[in-house]
Amino acid sequence: MTDVGGWPRFDRAPSVAFIDVDGTLLAETTTYLFARILMRRGLLRRSSLLRALYHGLQHRFGRLDYGALIAYGLKCIATIPVVELERIAYENFAEHVRPRLYPGVVDHFNALRAMGTPLVLVSSSPGLVIEPLRIYLGCADSLTTKVVISRGRLVGIGHGPPCYGEGKLFWAEEWAGRHGLAMSEAVAYADNWSDRALLGRVGRAVVVHPGKRLARLARERGWDVARPGKPPSSA
Repeated sequence: MTDVGGWPRFDRAPSVAFIDVDGTLLAETTTYLFARILMRRGLLRRSSLLRALYHGLQHRFGRLDYGALIAYGLKCIATIPVVELERIAYENFAEHVRPRLYPGVVDHFNALRAMGTPLVLVSSSPGLVIEPLRIYLGCADSLTTKVVISRGRLVGIGHGPPCYGEGKLFWAEEWAGRHGLAMSEAVAYADNWSDRALLGRVGRAVVVHPGKRLARLARERGWDVARPGKPPSSA
């Protein structure tokens, strides 16, 4: 295991990089940031924001009931047109997400992409929330929980498991299989105990600011541990 202050180096390009978002690329929960900006614009009740914060804490401790979270979240924003949610998501990214990215994130993943490794975000956050980040980092794709859109509104959860816990591994394997890429030659980045299934399946795993349980597992498995510095901003 290599314990580095920033990000690991690669002598050989991984087949694909599967990258968790919350806690891995930034020191915050993107769903909470999005809920907060919706509340500030009068589109979400304060109680909904507190619920999002509670679920963010549950995620941090690896105890999130993601099915309950996504069902609740979709209900809260069901009346808001998707096009409006997408517009706000870009504003949220510029104002609140990008300033919270860990130092070195952009340079590290630019270098990995330059080696020929496709970058794929794997996140429990809604797809429209992380789409601006996907574009900003030049990612080939993003894997999130499938949702159903009807008449321009989010109306429910789509097919397949939620992209959380074992679900992240499900969608990563499905993506790699469709593109003919070996999971044994892939790398995964994550920060949470709930991500251990995906981390254990790839050829190289990188854990970012892990908690005690994940740090212990990383030592046992010989995984890389990255501890980047504080984000430039926490505004």
